[in-house]
Amino acid sequence: MDEVLRDASPRKGSWDVAALLADASADKPPVELEPAQAPGVFAEAVQLLKGTPSQEEVQRALGDLSAACEAGLQASCSFLHESLSRPKLISGGRFVSPHPRALVERGMFALLIFRCRFDTDGRVRDCKVIEGGPVDGTQRALDELYASLYRPPTLAGHPLSIPYTFHLRFTPPKGELTREEELAWARQRVSQHPKSASAWMTLAQWLAVQSPQDRLYPQAVARAHSLSPGSWWAATEVAWQQVQSGEYAAALITVRPSMRREWANSYVLETAAAAYFGLGQCLEALKVQERAVELMLKAWPQPEQERFQRKAQEYRTACPPEALTTSTPPAE
Repeated sequence: MDEVLRDASPRKGSWDVAALLADASADKPPVELEPAQAPGVFAEAVQLLKGTPSQEEVQRALGDLSAACEAGLQASCSFLHESLSRPKLISGGRFVSPHPRALVERGMFALLIFRCRFDTDGRVRDCKVIEGGPVDGTQRALDELYASLYRPPTLAGHPLSIPYTFHLRFTPPKGELTREEELAWARQRVSQHPKSASAWMTLAQWLAVQSPQDRLYPQAVARAHSLSPGSWWAATEVAWQQVQSGEYAAALITVRPSMRREWANSYVLETAAAAYFGLGQCLEALKVQERAVELMLKAWPQPEQERFQRKAQEYRTACPPEALTTSTPPAE
């Protein structure tokens, strides 16, 4: 029997607001704001969303909120994270593997990736195949996607027409790939689909886990960041590599957008702190690292928590005593 993916709702782990915003603005000229402009633009967007805006106005508000977030206004970043709701499957979404049943029963895995658009009526439209399988099976999955009905994504309760990328992974009954097989599959995917952001991101993440010394790792991370600039993970990994190479200014430029959007992410903050320290900005490094320590999850392994704390102590020891008495905020 073919494996059925019963629920095609976006999974919680895949709801990356920053990546979604980057995807949504890919075909539009970016809105750029100076930090001083951000509060006013943010206030206007929030006020607009309190009324009954048109879809054009909702889209404009989304762009303005994203620009204010990029300008370093944490209130705007928080509003986006709290007010953007994910789509939810209402009916349909029953997919079968694109491969013949005989291959599925023998353990054939499959992954289909479609870049589509959610419309405000909850329908999926304008799909493009990013990674496909056999033609007939891929078309069958695409037809099912078009026939499915979702509660559309919303911004402050207002339906959005927004791009979204679907990842449909099919596993045979009782089938599970080992880590080594996952890595081998990721290598195969980038070979077959060299323009797939998902393929490069998956390869980079598996290499990070299994083989960070692999010569392909820097290239995989760079490609993932290039194809998915909204991903905080890829940006942070590229910036960390730049720190290790002594390219501190470049690292800060790379990680700064993620630092603004993901201001509560300890790994982003750790990378930014290392860049500040490399630039000789000791106090800024200490403040950012201390915030990273403060925001660490209690569930983190003890060695990881201790590593963050040791780094904060290292910065504290390196800072001149007089610097520790100042209150200069971290540079933006």
